[in-house]
Formats: sequence, structure tokens, C-alpha cells
Amino acid sequence: MAKVSEIRRTCIACPAQWEGETESGNLYIRFRHGHLSVRLGPTIDEAIGGRAIFEWDDVDGRNGFMEYEELKRIAGGVLELPFAETNDDTLGNPARSRVDSDDQAQKWLA
Repeated sequence: MAKVSEIRRTCIACPAQWEGETESGNLYIRFRHGHLSVRLGPTIDEAIGGRAIFEWDDVDGRNGFMEYEELKRIAGGVLELPFAETNDDTLGNPARSRVDSDDQAQKWLA
């Protein structure tokens, strides 16, 4: 099982896509057209172009939409994933929305 120290969503849908870091290198996960693939490599470029260590096909045909909790459930047998993901909008803060504080929230609501 690969232990993932950090995972970042790079695309929300079509494809749902994540990049991350493991103890031994980089991780690339992609879900598109109902097909999930997990790839590892020493660099992110090698992970993207590398051999899949895990694949899964969605029988419900949801195409390219996948939530992180669903990814954890499906890939949990091969990946030890962090509790929360980060994404391009969170600036490295796990499981946080675009609103970083109560003060910021008040600005958004004003």
C-alpha cells in the first residue's frame, strides 16, 4: 500500500484529477469517462505517463465526476490517503474552502 503524504486536486471534473506525493515519489490519479487510474513515478511527469498500479471502472457511468471521499473508498485498498485533499483554490490548506477566515467570509457576504 502506498502512503500518500499530500494530495492536491488539480481538476474538479471531466476529468476529476489529483496529484500527490508518496514516500517513494509522485502520484497521479485521473477519473474520466467512468475510468479511474492511479499511477506512481519518481517525478510527476513519469507518474502521468507511467503504468497504472490500480484501475477501476464505474458501472453507473458517472463519467468524470468524483468526490474525494469516493476516491478514498474506491482506492483505499492500494492507497493510504490523507484525511483531506487540497486544491488550487486552497493554497495548500487541507479541506478549506475559498474562505480562509470569518473576516474573509464577512467580506464575501457584504
